[in-house]
Amino acid sequence: MLFPLSNKSRLAKFFNTYVSNLGQMTEQELMDVIIRTKNSEQFLQECLQSVLEEIPVRQIIIIDAGSIDGTLKIASSFDKVRVYVRPDLNMGQATKYGFTVAETEWVVSLDSDIILKKGWFDDMKPHMENADAVEGCKIDHYLFNVKDDTTKSSYGRIGQTILRREPILDMDLDVQVGEDTLIKINFDKQGKNWRKVPNFLADHYPRIENTTYRRTGMILRPKPQVIYIPKEYQITEARFARKYNTITKREIFKRLLVVPIYEAYWTFKKSFWFTLAYFRLI
Repeated sequence: MLFPLSNKSRLAKFFNTYVSNLGQMTEQELMDVIIRTKNSEQFLQECLQSVLEEIPVRQIIIIDAGSIDGTLKIASSFDKVRVYVRPDLNMGQATKYGFTVAETEWVVSLDSDIILKKGWFDDMKPHMENADAVEGCKIDHYLFNVKDDTTKSSYGRIGQTILRREPILDMDLDVQVGEDTLIKINFDKQGKNWRKVPNFLADHYPRIENTTYRRTGMILRPKPQVIYIPKEYQITEARFARKYNTITKREIFKRLLVVPIYEAYWTFKKSFWFTLAYFRLI
């Protein structure tokens, strides 16, 4: 079909404008992604691959705490990845550093052992309207390698988050634990809109070695159930909770008293009928 010259000119102008606007829209939607790593080679490749497939990425910012495994080699094999080796920073400082390096309006904060499922960004994006942070849910997969059993168990917990970058730049995040909670506390203080979305579109694979969680030193049962938390971690976590008022005194006593009673009940219950039958009482 032939167009008059004037119509062709208009069509070309319309097409060029459309392409230009499309490019601007794409540029505005691009996001920087912050990932903190330390000896994270086990799931890092799958994590980075899922990020590139599911998120409109401008760059992936990796803050590494001094890995001695294949973490840096894996990270460097991907396009759009910038690695900053900063073993001098604690968890909060590393997070803050990532946000200072980032440049996009919205930034995704992600753990290196999280793998995003298909449709992650499409599900999160609608909630970004009139919000300053959108927090998704994840499914924790605890994999235990013990002498007599290997068990998988999973349940949903709050996880990966998209946040506006600007409010975080002036925050004091000098904390060893609880950096994500502290960001949420500061957002609340500033009157920012923080949305939690029950999407369960991310899989989380905590590093468990012989029932010990590498990041915190916690020892878990294969249920999973925490049965030991190192003294140093308890003290650090408690001081954080007191300073930022993240738990009430009632909840503290409930944690101290109810959990042992609950565990004693189930320990008794799981052996009750066995014991009666063994002694021929039933």
